[in-house]
Amino acid sequence: MKYPHIIKSNFGFIITMILLGTLYLNADARTYLMRGLMKTGLYKANIETQRAEGMTNNTWKVPAGVTLRDARGKEIQLADQRGKLLFINFWTTWCPPCRAEMPSINKLHSKLKDNKNILFIMIDADGKPLSAQKFMKRKKFDLPVYTAASSIPVEMFDGNLPTTLVVSPQGKIVFHHTGLADYNHPDFLQFMQSFDIR
Repeated sequence: MKYPHIIKSNFGFIITMILLGTLYLNADARTYLMRGLMKTGLYKANIETQRAEGMTNNTWKVPAGVTLRDARGKEIQLADQRGKLLFINFWTTWCPPCRAEMPSINKLHSKLKDNKNILFIMIDADGKPLSAQKFMKRKKFDLPVYTAASSIPVEMFDGNLPTTLVVSPQGKIVFHHTGLADYNHPDFLQFMQSFDIR
């Protein structure tokens, strides 16, 4: 080899470029990187920030007419779910942050699924329930998939993915977060269990 010293001196650069290229081109690689970062605690779903911003005093309620459709075609009205605590997540199968936080949502769901007054609603923002359902099955997630069957108010979802809301039994938004978060954190579980529902 004519210039081995050039290759040796650029080895770190070459490896870095390969890794960056893989992260750029491969959604699974980005997903795994984000999951690793979640384990550091950087992406904790911060309840205190929500409280400091006055989200728990928010008077905005989910309006009548917001309709969702499950994978079997059955429709539900969000306004009809009063009395239940709603965990609503807007996501897509191609969104790496959505995919990265999904295991934490699934773990939270498994801890709360026996309470029939807590409803998890995973809204596929692409409106492709069959591919969303296949994704859930392939990843072994036990989460109910819905699509929007009506317009969604911008107060709930402004198009940024992922977006997660918690709606109180009175229909008020008490948590609203855009971006990646770890929902399998003891603080968030305590927050979900703090509402007066039976």
